[in-house]
Amino acid sequence: MKKSMRRIVGTLLAVCILTSGMGAFAAEERSSNPVSVMWTHTDFISAGLTIGKLGYATCSASLEITNSTDTGTLYMKLQRYSNGTWNDVYTWNTSGSNRLVLGENYYVTSGYTYRVHAIGYVYTGGTLMETTTQDSQQVYY
Repeated sequence: MKKSMRRIVGTLLAVCILTSGMGAFAAEERSSNPVSVMWTHTDFISAGLTIGKLGYATCSASLEITNSTDTGTLYMKLQRYSNGTWNDVYTWNTSGSNRLVLGENYYVTSGYTYRVHAIGYVYTGGTLMETTTQDSQQVYY
């Protein structure tokens, strides 16, 4: 019950963050579907991106850790597609336990496609147990 309540609250928080700009949003969750990604230390990872008319990018990412005794680090990278590759424009990070959330803004240059690339690392007693990633939808500005 506690885990499902955390998941509901976490999902609502992510929706609130992202619907303020109604931008692109991508998320993965655990599922009973055998084809989907299955994690043992991560419940949820998400990445979102909106870009306004003047190039004001709103970036968001979140990571929900399964076990309350585990810790994690969440990296959020704003990336630009150029010459066939994704290049980091700016990177933010946070560390902690339970639910990690990042929301930042950055002015971008027009004429490119952008995305947010989220990377979550989960540790048990200082030992890396799991790495998860998620990309937002791509936004051309």
